[in-house]
Amino acid sequence: MSDARAALRRGTASDHERLDSLFGGFRLDDPIQYRAFLTAHAMALPAVEQALDEAGFAAQLDDWPQRRRGDAIAADLTALGAPVPARLVAPRLDTVAAQWGAAYVIEGSRLGGALLARGVPDDLPRSYLATPQAPGAWRKFLECLDKHLRLPQDITQATETARAVFGLFEQAGRHVTG
Repeated sequence: MSDARAALRRGTASDHERLDSLFGGFRLDDPIQYRAFLTAHAMALPAVEQALDEAGFAAQLDDWPQRRRGDAIAADLTALGAPVPARLVAPRLDTVAAQWGAAYVIEGSRLGGALLARGVPDDLPRSYLATPQAPGAWRKFLECLDKHLRLPQDITQATETARAVFGLFEQAGRHVTG
């Protein structure tokens, strides 16, 4: 496991567990609950993607534009007859380390999404959860993460931002459940 990834994983473990518990309560085989799940993600993920775009993250990760999934969430919600919700406010991404912390969360969610897509029935849209990824994309991401997060203070800042992004998703999940 990469050094930066290991540090981020340790530093965000409780946030990740809390989010898994919250979103694990959604039944993805139920159209109403699946729509709520997608709505929560649509409140958070596109906000983070936009913040990364505005911060110039494509200069850090050249295939960043192809990794974006906000349009896929919008397409799935439209297919379900649901409106695309207003976005929450993403954390500030004014440093390279902060950008990598945010990207770590949303790129990791792609891996989890591929597993969750298996629980979505064939008659429901799943372009968001099953967005294809180029072979080796995760490995490339981790190599770039390690390259950009070498100093302890960078890893600390990336971890703080990753925790804020987890918190944004949690806020969205609680909004639709509560």
